[in-house]
Amino acid sequence: MNKKKWIARLVLLPAVVLLLMTFSCDQNNEKVGVIYVVHGGMDYYEEKYMWDASVHQFSYNQNHSVYQLIIWNSAYWPLVLDTQTTDFAVRFIRMYDFEYDRIGGLDPFHSITDNQLKDMKAELDSNPYGITFEVDWSAYMSVVSAENYAYPRFLYYGPDGPDEGDNCTYCGEGEPGGPWPGCDPERYNVDGPAERLLEKGVSRIIIVDWTMGGPRFSKTFDVVEMTKRAVDDWNEEYGTSVPVLWVNDYTNLMERSYPTEPEGWTNSLKEPVTDPKVPLAGSPNPVAEDPEVAQLHVESIEDAFSDTVSDADTAVLLFNHALHDYNEYFDPKIDDTLIINKNIKQKLLERHPDINPDNIIGAFGGIQVLNPENGLEERSREMRGESYGHAWLYESDKELPPDEWGYRYWDALEYLKDRGVKHIVISFTQVVADNALNMVEIYNQVPGREIGYKNWAKWGTGDYSRYPEVGHPFADYWGIWVNTDCGEWELTFDNGTAEFHEGATVTGETSGAVGVIKWFSKDSGDWAAGTASGTLSLKEVEGSFVDGEMLADNNNDPGSGVAGGAEVQTSKEECCFEMGGCDDPLRPYPPPRQTPLNQKMSDLDPSLCFDMSEYGHLGYDPAQGPPDPDKPVQDQYTGTWEIYIPPNDDPRVGKLLAEHVLDAALDKLE
Repeated sequence: MNKKKWIARLVLLPAVVLLLMTFSCDQNNEKVGVIYVVHGGMDYYEEKYMWDASVHQFSYNQNHSVYQLIIWNSAYWPLVLDTQTTDFAVRFIRMYDFEYDRIGGLDPFHSITDNQLKDMKAELDSNPYGITFEVDWSAYMSVVSAENYAYPRFLYYGPDGPDEGDNCTYCGEGEPGGPWPGCDPERYNVDGPAERLLEKGVSRIIIVDWTMGGPRFSKTFDVVEMTKRAVDDWNEEYGTSVPVLWVNDYTNLMERSYPTEPEGWTNSLKEPVTDPKVPLAGSPNPVAEDPEVAQLHVESIEDAFSDTVSDADTAVLLFNHALHDYNEYFDPKIDDTLIINKNIKQKLLERHPDINPDNIIGAFGGIQVLNPENGLEERSREMRGESYGHAWLYESDKELPPDEWGYRYWDALEYLKDRGVKHIVISFTQVVADNALNMVEIYNQVPGREIGYKNWAKWGTGDYSRYPEVGHPFADYWGIWVNTDCGEWELTFDNGTAEFHEGATVTGETSGAVGVIKWFSKDSGDWAAGTASGTLSLKEVEGSFVDGEMLADNNNDPGSGVAGGAEVQTSKEECCFEMGGCDDPLRPYPPPRQTPLNQKMSDLDPSLCFDMSEYGHLGYDPAQGPPDPDKPVQDQYTGTWEIYIPPNDDPRVGKLLAEHVLDAALDKLE
């Protein structure tokens, strides 16, 4: 803690102690702190926000390399956004650049959650019990206001305090564009929400979470634990005992269920040695169970119904966010989500008895899978090139939700298509405030790619209030972050005596032609015996190789072989992202894998990319040629679809949250 702040707190201490000493058991004299937790994000797409967001998400995981090597090491700060060393940075920079442009540059998330907070505070201020509520907020990623990170000085100094490592003060000095305008290097050397409340003399702190619309989640758990860390440090420094209660998990299930060995376990370590396996029964989430949560979603879903399609021909897909793998050992998010989904389904059927119950289902995104060709767990086209999380039930052996709730979204959409429904409403119930994710990414990722953008209910008229420039959220292809260079030359070889090296430059001894080895395969023979035969896949070729010439790469231990015929070149270097191909047999759709087979699939591999076609991939075989841009063909979906607009700043959101805070404040917990 800096000296000025320490002195300020010393002066403040008598007032704090006096407030605590005069605190009466009569709740009418009590001052209660409230922290409203949301996900957070960027108002505008800026590099400095991207850097902070990346650091925030890893600051909770002490076993992650970013935590261990980068956050408090100034020499490595530029690596976070280094597009030359990490596909992660490239993927998100390209995606957010598109998304923020499509919504007009400003993400509405924080303005909406500000209104939710105001409504909650107004409701608390009108309580009839005379309780004074001091209200603040925190976010998992609080990049627009560093002071709302749960414990800013922890992020400033690091886990070992001010005497170890570099203070986290990066302002883009190591970026190509130089320092970021308006960036404050001391932004984390400030009080956080818990400290501000404690300075106001609150007797306890109540946390209410709306990060995922009510379900408990490891991200909010991270915020809660970091808040408790700040409060524990305060209690130790001042000899107080201010408690913290998380309304959504008031029995502390996630703490009690957290793996205990190895000490300091996080999901980066994968399987824990010791897991307490605390039963879920008896540890409810009152927010997720609140019927008003389901009611808000039901009304938003109804707003997305079609005026021209009957209830009997309408379907509802409840799309949900998942978990990081191994968090199922302590995180009941999927189970909480099922409670909300089932309540939504029940209310929908009560209000719309003509909807077929089998047409209301739930779904999740894709994950990396094991590639049997290389033994690596990686992204795949089958799983939509995703790593969106694992929808494992709490304390399960990696089990998906049962019955109608455990679909992957493409299987769910195909199921509904095949049932002959004429309108599908897609509800992302864990986004409760509009942001770039649900306004752009979900439209492209889920229905647009699978059942087509021309089936969108607003296609033809557009929605210029949400997408001011073009009236819609759709990209030309989804996977806009992938590399687009598919240029490739294939060169066969035989009489190989030494293994080639990917990334090395190979040269023809006679022709002088050169090319960079993208990958190679040995199809037969043996290197040691000088009989290896196979294929080199090359890029950046200059000149023409000739049959029978000696080939060698420029590695320190050069690979070698004899050219077995002239190279075969693709006619164009750009990948084909159009269903049915690009009128060129050498430019197929989807593009062939560009990542060497012995390496994990790159996030930027163009083979993972999907054309955003008029009527989607489901029910269509691209091998039969280009699709019809004017109508569905083959077995494509012929109905319409819409994604619901979340409750946003409906005043009932703030009232709902306030009611749960008030219940907690009135509860005589010892």
